Amino acid sequence: MQPSFAGPPDSVAKALSKPNGRNVAKATGALLSWANSKKDHALTQRSLNLMRPGIQMLRTALPTTDPELIGRIFANLLDLWETGQKLDKELQKLKKLRLPKDREALRTTLQWIDAIQLDMASYWIEQVKKDLPKLLMALDKLERRSIHGAARRSQRSSARRAH
Repeated sequence: MQPSFAGPPDSVAKALSKPNGRNVAKATGALLSWANSKKDHALTQRSLNLMRPGIQMLRTALPTTDPELIGRIFANLLDLWETGQKLDKELQKLKKLRLPKDREALRTTLQWIDAIQLDMASYWIEQVKKDLPKLLMALDKLERRSIHGAARRSQRSSARRAH
């Protein structure tokens, strides 16, 4: 029984690995079509199950923070997580390859990892790096307000007892 290889077609991986190639737009369209046809519905469901409560928790914890920032950072984290999940599946398939017979399948998978997975992961990491400090600043600001608010309440309470 021959293993099933789910990487994109060779032509797509090769075109995308050469960003100056003139067929990149066509290859990108083909990649999107291929990706939609191979969509992992279980992965999508797991992502939604992570996203909904995660966003709600952040909105509750940081009520004054821009909801768009919260949604954006969570979406980027989930995209990074999904990229890792897809990479994991491909790495599991690599273990099943039989060389030299599957040499071309190995090449296709490695090109896919190079042209798509690494670029995608780098992109999501960069996005998270831009937004995470903003979220941490919002948390710090909220903590400072809480500390100052508690100190003021304590002073008022002490003042009332003194009178």
